[in-house]
Amino acid sequence: MSTPPSMRASASSIGPPSPLQNAIDSTSDVPESPLAGVPDLKTYLAETEEEKLAALKLVADGIAQMRQTANRILMYNPYNLAAFLAFLAVVSNYLFKTRSDIGILFTTSAGLLMAAMVTVRRFTNPYITIAEEVHISLLDDADVLVTKFGEEIIGTIIVGWVDGETKGKKRKWRAEIRGWAVRLRYRGKGEGMALLTEAVNLAKKKDADGIEFAPDHAYSKRVLWDFYNGPFDKKEKKAESKLQALWGNNTKSKKR
Repeated sequence: MSTPPSMRASASSIGPPSPLQNAIDSTSDVPESPLAGVPDLKTYLAETEEEKLAALKLVADGIAQMRQTANRILMYNPYNLAAFLAFLAVVSNYLFKTRSDIGILFTTSAGLLMAAMVTVRRFTNPYITIAEEVHISLLDDADVLVTKFGEEIIGTIIVGWVDGETKGKKRKWRAEIRGWAVRLRYRGKGEGMALLTEAVNLAKKKDADGIEFAPDHAYSKRVLWDFYNGPFDKKEKKAESKLQALWGNNTKSKKR
């Protein structure tokens, strides 16, 4: 069957295919990797002084950020809120006589709120001082693990070594975590747990007796009264529990 003249004319008007057509078609079908251009994420032992100082600064930043947590604890504590609202009610009852007093009542309440916030910040300000006093001695006789995302250090854990039990002629060591920090915007993504795991692996590699948080670790100091330190203590116990769970799981896997 012959091709109708109209179809032959339209086909011939298109012209021969471009020699690059096949190459273009073949590359356009290959999807770009979703990880293309994403920096590498790696954890390793810091070797340079610059990396160790960056890790130390990250720990100091973590201490300074404890002030924000302490501020929230004081401001949202139920007893503190109740006392402030009661005081505000007394002041309002004293000031408010007629509708014309609403302006004065509003400005006075705002002033009292600002004064309360300034008082809270004054009580938590020592965390800034503690952060500024973080000394390079924290790195003495310690291994510093850092997590790097591209060229940025986003996490660190500082592992010190203390004498453990001597078994026979073999000297044993015990690992102590002196500092542990993840940059604020990278928290909640598992980087902290990954660093704990790396610390456990390092302790096992060095045949340590065990691993724990040092009694005087970087976040051990408290500036509030014991009544308010529950959230800090709870977080610390949770971290210690995770660390011991990792150590126990690692020990079991080695015995298999």
